[in-house]
Amino acid sequence: MTDFESRVSNLPGAAPLLEQRDDWWMTAPDLNVEAMARLMNDMGARLSTITGAALPDGETTIIYHYALQGHALNFKCRTRQNAIPSIAPVTDAANWIEREIHDLYGVEFTGHPALARLI
Repeated sequence: MTDFESRVSNLPGAAPLLEQRDDWWMTAPDLNVEAMARLMNDMGARLSTITGAALPDGETTIIYHYALQGHALNFKCRTRQNAIPSIAPVTDAANWIEREIHDLYGVEFTGHPALARLI
């Protein structure tokens, strides 16, 4: 197991990490996204984007996409009561992306510094 795999696997709420081509995927509904964002920053990963997708039960899938040394790292999580902690206080690049997902899906990013509408 690489250092990356070991560190990511030890995150609170982590699930098995799967390698697919040059990408790494973790589907972890209960992942501590703040700890994940801090770890990605510590490792020098760059937040590429965040995507959202509505689920039939009214919740939202949130996927955090990072780039690190030519690899894509993807963390698939889900909201609880359509809320999830904001990673904007840890990663500035998340600010507007979280605001857009808030506008489109009604997700409450708790702890976001200024969750004002963009659209």
